[in-house]
Amino acid sequence: MTWLNSLKIAIVNNNRQKALDLIENLPNFDNIDDLICAREIVYKLLNDLVQEKKTTSEHIYKLKQMKSFLED
Repeated sequence: MTWLNSLKIAIVNNNRQKALDLIENLPNFDNIDDLICAREIVYKLLNDLVQEKKTTSEHIYKLKQMKSFLED
């Protein structure tokens, strides 16, 4: 299985840790098409992670507000 296929599978399975591990160990690509495909997948993953972080921060903020309300 190629590195690129492994990355695609990790993304489809929502296995963020596996995807990040693969990204940390980038291979030398044989052709420009594989390199461009990998770049797009990595870019999409990073955007998803940023959005996930934002959503998590919003949830934490709401939970803190609820906790504060219940303590008063």
